[in-house]
Amino acid sequence: MKVALYHNLPSGGALRVLSEYVRARRREHEFELFAPTSASDFFGIGGFVPTQWIEVPGGTGLLADYRKLRAVPRFGREAARRIDAGGFDAVLATASFLTQAPEVLPYLRTPSLYFCPEPLRGVYEKEREPFTANPKTAAKRAVRAAYDRRRVRFDRRAVRKATAVAVNSKYTRRNVRKVYGVASDVVRHGVDTKAFRPGRTAREPFVLSVGALHPLKGHQFVIEALGLLERSARPRLVVIGDRGDYGPELARLAREGGVRLQIRKGVSDAELKKAYREASVFAAAQVREPFGLITLEAMASGTPVVAVDEAGLAETVRNGKNGLQVPRDARRFADAIGRVLGDLKLAKRLAEAGRRDVERNWRWDAAAEDFDRLLAKVARKSR
Repeated sequence: MKVALYHNLPSGGALRVLSEYVRARRREHEFELFAPTSASDFFGIGGFVPTQWIEVPGGTGLLADYRKLRAVPRFGREAARRIDAGGFDAVLATASFLTQAPEVLPYLRTPSLYFCPEPLRGVYEKEREPFTANPKTAAKRAVRAAYDRRRVRFDRRAVRKATAVAVNSKYTRRNVRKVYGVASDVVRHGVDTKAFRPGRTAREPFVLSVGALHPLKGHQFVIEALGLLERSARPRLVVIGDRGDYGPELARLAREGGVRLQIRKGVSDAELKKAYREASVFAAAQVREPFGLITLEAMASGTPVVAVDEAGLAETVRNGKNGLQVPRDARRFADAIGRVLGDLKLAKRLAEAGRRDVERNWRWDAAAEDFDRLLAKVARKSR
């Protein structure tokens, strides 16, 4: 098949999925990537498939994002024009940090498969970052409200223009049905077990939490939990997140809770894999996480996982089998981390079981098969 790819994302799970699919199938299919200049190439897709970059306004911050959002019809149409002129069998498009559903979808004539990692959660779930009440933040909220209204209108329209929708979990499939009223297919996920693997040196006494610096990623909950452990047994916390402005709040919470915190931004993929191999425990406390590829990456790295028992995380972590899973209760989460840190036999058993589970059940070739099947189905609809 000849497949056009589209995304407007920073680094993260959805971009990892797209990258791994292309790596797995680049010899079977002819791929070309179309992406706005605001998109990241963190996983290097542009390095091994032809790429066309579509110019969008520059700058960072909310006002710059609002300018980019206003430009969506222009660069969305341009991307669609180039794709439609390329004679592709189908388009595989994933999300956009601006609009959630990708900017190109409403304007395409080529049949499309939208891989939807999640609905527009910041709007539909009414979650907000905490702001101090002052004129500056009040103005920021006003701009955010106008920005979100425009995003919602576009997102709903774009999702319904896709020929078909794919998702990452049963949990996300239910949410997509609830929010958009559309059916979707679950694409199995995986891990590159050669890239994510246990290290050969002793692990360091720190807990790792990975995800954007945003309240929905649950780093603040991990800080709260660690603060409940006895100071003499309290490990350092390393948070790796490449975007978001919640860092100062996390630092404040850590100071108040007596937790040693290191926030690492701008981390390369190689450095992320190294952190997984070095950590003694991986903490997954994301709020209603749609799937949670991070837990699989930790298990593949032989790192014991402690996760909250909710949403997509409940589909990868099985309590006492390949990790520890507890309700969203800071005391119980702290106790679970303490158990792993204090019981080397338990840590070893969970680490080995997690690695086996990933090797047997979470493979990128299975994800590639799912994408192939859905793209072929989408392409047939145009004939």
